[in-house]
Amino acid sequence: MDRGLGMVMQNDLTKHRGRPNLTREVVNAMAQLVMERVWSPGDPIPSEKELAARFGVGRSTIREAVQSLVTLGVVEVRHGEGSFVREPTSELLSSAFLWGLLLSPRTIGDFTEFRICIEATCAGIAADKRSDDLSQTLYEVLALMKSSPQNEVVCHDNRFHILIAEATGNPIFIKVVQTLQSTVRLWFPITYSLTGTADDTLAEHRAIADAIRDRSPAAARKAMRQHLSKASKRLRYLLTRGPSRDRA
Repeated sequence: MDRGLGMVMQNDLTKHRGRPNLTREVVNAMAQLVMERVWSPGDPIPSEKELAARFGVGRSTIREAVQSLVTLGVVEVRHGEGSFVREPTSELLSSAFLWGLLLSPRTIGDFTEFRICIEATCAGIAADKRSDDLSQTLYEVLALMKSSPQNEVVCHDNRFHILIAEATGNPIFIKVVQTLQSTVRLWFPITYSLTGTADDTLAEHRAIADAIRDRSPAAARKAMRQHLSKASKRLRYLLTRGPSRDRA
């Protein structure tokens, strides 16, 4: 690609949009640069300082965006060298799916429907197969979700869902849920700042853990469906209403 044309595209795509979730905007634009081959496989991405200046955002936002792209398998960090666009591999097949979700918020409903099908089934199987170790671990993760600072809660939230998938003993469920959680990790910070979301999220997860503890597959599926539907509603509210401290 002609360097001058590439820079024009880059400047256009990296223009700050001023929407509520800066991290998602940066991730979207950077992913688009990769897909448009403005940044090609093997290319180093600009420095954190340079990207922050181009996007008009803080360096912490750039760090979060780069980490999200690392999670998606789009970027790799080479210690002592910097961050580079990854060469295409079969692992990036799932990333193409993830990018589509990231770049098209209108697909939230489709994503939620698919996620409910997968994760509600996992919850039911986990309840049916429930071991004392699983139940204890789920409650330990809930305690961490309650006591951890906001920037760490998403890790515990992801682990909660992946533990349930692992309890099925089905490697395909496990892989799919891991992929879904990579996307959730990107959306999570948008909704968690809503007033009441922390308490609501914890209560929804506790209902899932309680149903699994009680070995009630039907209750576990219902609790998971309700949690995912409410999480989707919170996200949709913010994307359509903009930043607010009000609850969905």
